[in-house]
Amino acid sequence: MTTQTGKIVQFLHRTDDFAIAIMDTGEKRIKILGSLYGVDKGEVVTVRGEWRTHPKYGRQFAVDRWERPVPQTKDQIVSYLSSRYVKGCGRKRAELIVQHLGDRALERIMNEGAACLIGIKGIGTKHAEQIAESVRSSFELQKVMMALLPYGLSPNMVAKLHKRYGSQSVEVVHRNPYKLTELDLVGFITADEIAAKIGINPSSPYRIDAAIQYVLTETCYNSGHCYVPVDELIRNVTSVLGRKGVVSEDMVRHGLEELAAHDRVVWEGDAVYPKHLYVYETKLAQKLAYMAGRSGEAVSSAVIENEIRRYQAEHRMILAEGQRDAIREMFRRQLLILTGGPGTGKTTTVRAMIELYRRQHPGARIGLAAPTGRASRRLAEVTGLSAETIHMLLGFRPGEEPEYGEHLPLPYDLLIVDEWSMSDIQLAYYLFRAVSLRTKVILVGDADQLPSVGPGNVLRDQIDAGIPHVRLTEIFRQAQESQIVTNAHRINQGKPIVVDPAKDDFYFIEQEDPQKIAQLIERSFLRFLEKGYGLQDILVLSPMKKGPIGTHELNKRLQAVLNPPSAEKSEWTAGERTYRQGDKIIQVKNDYEKGIMNGDMGTVLKVGFARDEDGEETDERILVCDFGGRRIVYTQDELKNVQLAYAVTVHKAQGSQAPAVIMPVSTSHYVMLARNLVYTGITRAERICVMIGTKKALAIAIRNNRVAQRNTRLKERIVALMKAGDDAHDRHRYADG
Repeated sequence: MTTQTGKIVQFLHRTDDFAIAIMDTGEKRIKILGSLYGVDKGEVVTVRGEWRTHPKYGRQFAVDRWERPVPQTKDQIVSYLSSRYVKGCGRKRAELIVQHLGDRALERIMNEGAACLIGIKGIGTKHAEQIAESVRSSFELQKVMMALLPYGLSPNMVAKLHKRYGSQSVEVVHRNPYKLTELDLVGFITADEIAAKIGINPSSPYRIDAAIQYVLTETCYNSGHCYVPVDELIRNVTSVLGRKGVVSEDMVRHGLEELAAHDRVVWEGDAVYPKHLYVYETKLAQKLAYMAGRSGEAVSSAVIENEIRRYQAEHRMILAEGQRDAIREMFRRQLLILTGGPGTGKTTTVRAMIELYRRQHPGARIGLAAPTGRASRRLAEVTGLSAETIHMLLGFRPGEEPEYGEHLPLPYDLLIVDEWSMSDIQLAYYLFRAVSLRTKVILVGDADQLPSVGPGNVLRDQIDAGIPHVRLTEIFRQAQESQIVTNAHRINQGKPIVVDPAKDDFYFIEQEDPQKIAQLIERSFLRFLEKGYGLQDILVLSPMKKGPIGTHELNKRLQAVLNPPSAEKSEWTAGERTYRQGDKIIQVKNDYEKGIMNGDMGTVLKVGFARDEDGEETDERILVCDFGGRRIVYTQDELKNVQLAYAVTVHKAQGSQAPAVIMPVSTSHYVMLARNLVYTGITRAERICVMIGTKKALAIAIRNNRVAQRNTRLKERIVALMKAGDDAHDRHRYADG
């Protein structure tokens, strides 16, 4: 190995874990490549590695490790202090610091901290502390990097570990590398490989405990379970641990007993829960059972019937019997579930509920919410009232408890939540924890759609437990004219679709070859654009992410056709994905700081560069996007939260609708062919639906109505609590008698 010292004059390519740069050694310029996390353009660094010759790119220096010599000259110190890794300090502040502290500026900052900076023009206490902490942390991080990178950790992982444990990071990893899984830095398999390099005993309790937590969590979140049967868990953990050394089922059982004894998991009968999922399920059941047992308000039946008649006369309409039942139950109950398929009038019913409730309570505060941003916006459009995502309603904040909860209930008299089938056990728990005992709650959804992505089967469990429920079944005459509606109901009933060529709202294009299906999707998208539909008006829905008609390949294909590269468009390639000006994108993770939620769709405005504290442009790239008129900026670390959205999975499209939907249905997606998935996809379409594939694949999906069983005891808990409440009421009444 040899070393090279020089100034980084240009980055040719850069991600968190790999970079290609040009270094000026003073004698010549060389190309270096490898992990350069924390190095900024203009910095002087010493790199250690070896020369390699690439057949295409020629001679280049492969970096094994690097270190930042403490800058010695005033120019070097200014460059370092104004780099993006020193927070609170742009170039002007850096120059003032060097003028004030001289060429010993860094030494003084590391020894004296913020004290030596306070008093310099333009630097208050806050900025002084930011700068001092950044300088100390930067050199400390360098040492931690050099110690941990050889174990296979990426620079980004080390940076996050250092943020949590600081100077103790190396000691933490050497003692128990499975701590990395607790910080979500790596999965168990990667932590296990690191542990082997360090020399951790294969039968270490740390390893067994981490494997139990890994298998338990992965099983629950991948399959939608709230718990795992104990024998299944022990068997699967033993299998995972069998990759290295011999760990018996008895050793795993003992480890499980220890975790349960220390309250890190909950072992209830034959079920083992991640602790947080157990808390969500039990607390939610208590609140639901209590609310379900409470009556509504003292409004007489005669008044309700009179108000319904008056509403119908004023709006010149006749509500279906199910809709009238829903209104009656709203007044009688504190908690009500309203379900129904497309065309059955859920929206009309909700509007009537709001208006009739307002007539009885003119000053009432009414809250509207849905699990996703798109669903909440649609709810606002159809009701004429403001609506929020459940997360925004509750005031979720990163790393903190939501603003609203037991100690600060939501300030509503009536709360209506749409698309409730999407709610998992966690979201339901947080919502009902924040619901006041005087608040009336209406949950609206379609029980035949896909269940939540996260653990639990909340809507189905609530209905099966006997929570007051009205299901709308009558399809209105206008809806009967829509082939989207009629075919959705046919699919739901296990019947084949019927397509009338004379109508122009539903098409099925026969094609078996997945590559040709992809071509037809592309042509259909272009045809919709020609007919005047906008980019955001068209949803391509695929059951899967992988394969020629999975979302990954479809997005690449559609991006190339719909938004090809051009000299006029800025773009940014990160890993395998390219973001280009004009691209259709989707947020894939809730971001409370930005106020943007999982499932929100937008457009890339440009690729730009961040500015420093003094407003000067840096070389740090940013992605500037538009989400419904809101400007959202992503840094490189945040790119993982936004993806191309020319094609999205059916799961991602839940809670949203679009004028036009294109959906492949192919036997190449055999494992995902299910009735509720196709039903959910079709019902996303407002005006026109195009299915491309084979009738055989569609028939397989329609026949497959075996909804995957989810391990949850929410229903049983609600039933038991409601029965206990009834029994207590009966005993009290008997004693009074």
